[in-house]
Amino acid sequence: MSNYDSQADKLRAHLEQLKTKHEKLHEEIDKWHGIESTPEIRKLKTHKLFIKDEIYRIQRELKSLGAYTNGRA
Repeated sequence: MSNYDSQADKLRAHLEQLKTKHEKLHEEIDKWHGIESTPEIRKLKTHKLFIKDEIYRIQRELKSLGAYTNGRA
């Protein structure tokens, strides 16, 4: 049995995890500010964009469920 009552609860929890990962990647990338881009930095940036896309997808899904308004899940 799940600790979540609904699909919206699952999505909210996942959304918060993704936001945390996105912020950590942002901080990691910022450490490299002003340094020539390397394959490692490009990989971090690509992963950050993938997470951002997933955040937007979940936000849209929560909106369709009526469980997301004004940027808050």
